[in-house]
Amino acid sequence: MSLDRIRAHRAGRYLFGVAASLATVAVLIPLRFLIEPLPAPPFLLTVIAVAWFVGLGPALVSVALCAFAIDYWFIPPLFTVTTTWHEVASVVSFALVGVVVAWLTATRRHIEDDRKALLARERAARASAEAANRAKDEFVAVLGHEFRNPLSAITTAVQLLDRVGKPDDAATGAREVIARQARHIARMVDDLMEVNRIAAGKIRLDPRPMDLAESVRRCVATLSGAGRTERHALAVHGEAVWVEADPVRVEQIVVNLLDNALKYTPPGGAVDVTIARESGHGVLRVRDTGVGIPHEMLARIFDLFVQGEPGPIRGRSGLGIGLAVVQRLAELHGGTIEAASDGPGRGSTFLLRLRSAPAPRVERPRARRPATDTPRRRIVVVEDDPDIRGMLRRLLEASGHAVAEAEDGPGAFETAVRVRPDLMLVDIGLAGFDGYELARRLRMMPETKSAVLVALTGYGRPEDVARSRAAGFDHHAVKPLAPDALAEILRR
Repeated sequence: MSLDRIRAHRAGRYLFGVAASLATVAVLIPLRFLIEPLPAPPFLLTVIAVAWFVGLGPALVSVALCAFAIDYWFIPPLFTVTTTWHEVASVVSFALVGVVVAWLTATRRHIEDDRKALLARERAARASAEAANRAKDEFVAVLGHEFRNPLSAITTAVQLLDRVGKPDDAATGAREVIARQARHIARMVDDLMEVNRIAAGKIRLDPRPMDLAESVRRCVATLSGAGRTERHALAVHGEAVWVEADPVRVEQIVVNLLDNALKYTPPGGAVDVTIARESGHGVLRVRDTGVGIPHEMLARIFDLFVQGEPGPIRGRSGLGIGLAVVQRLAELHGGTIEAASDGPGRGSTFLLRLRSAPAPRVERPRARRPATDTPRRRIVVVEDDPDIRGMLRRLLEASGHAVAEAEDGPGAFETAVRVRPDLMLVDIGLAGFDGYELARRLRMMPETKSAVLVALTGYGRPEDVARSRAAGFDHHAVKPLAPDALAEILRR
């Protein structure tokens, strides 16, 4: 019977204590001449062992049995019960020491058991939290994928309509609305994925000296090109200010700040952007004349899912993620972001500080190659969604390319071997076998091993990119594919 089973039963614990005491007596009687005149230590070791393994109650029984054994077999006169004060004092002293030792040992064991139980609960809680975090990451990734698939079909259809529609077509305005709202949804999905990566510690910066003012001007041009600034007076002030930062992430910060200012400023309002150097920092100040921020909300304006209260100017739009992304990216750069407002209806100001850097040496610009038209290519579109597949095919054919299509892994493999494409746009989630397996098989065929393979998917995590590269893809593109990104891929 195992010790755990003995400890689980009250009678078993006491039988263990009695048996251990009797066994000690049986072993020590023949060795009596070795332990005289101090017979107590071996018996105290037995009491300690009983208290440690089965608890205080059995240990007290062991103390009583050992005290009797010491008096009867080890304290002269032998084989008699206590008859002198010397024997009484010896037995009582042993009993008192034995009780104290038993209590201390049992208490120590109880503390040790509690510690082990606490560690076990902590490990279980950590494992549960890690499993929940993995499930959350997977859910966010799947959510992004499921949103990006229909967005890809919508944006591709709008691009096709822009190609075939007339400039004065009455549907132009409707197409612009569709494109604008599709970009808005794609932006929310990107913010959701980004804040999840930041929270998981998966963001890696590539800091380098960069001109903050130039970055702001590029962001303003992007928003203007998308029609976001048409109903506002947007002004940018400042000269070149160099900071040590990741250019991609800084543009993400700037776009979020500008987009937030435009969203919360009524048409006809003003957004003023200032870039300056202050106390060894590059400072970006975005001031608007919008709805303002209540004083009680300033302390949590950068928290996740916090938004301004809906009002006559705006309803509830967005997820309340953009400013949280801004704060976390600023902190990763060692910078700060602050918000200030005089209250509702009085506008707001956001102040970004980044470490300054010395301006790099001016190099002679290289002569640019003249732009060339994209050559006509043989392309295979592999996509299980018929809407996305059909829109991509029509868009590419409108650009003069020869396009074939497939909806599953085996069909794509047969089509590619037959067509010998220059380029393939491949969705990952395919029937038969997935896009990774398709890429591996294509790389082994002489007809397709030199084709440019582009993974076109709704998953954009770093591990997804690494997996597609390992499978043999040349590029990893996240849906919906922007027109510029598609054009760049086709030019390669």
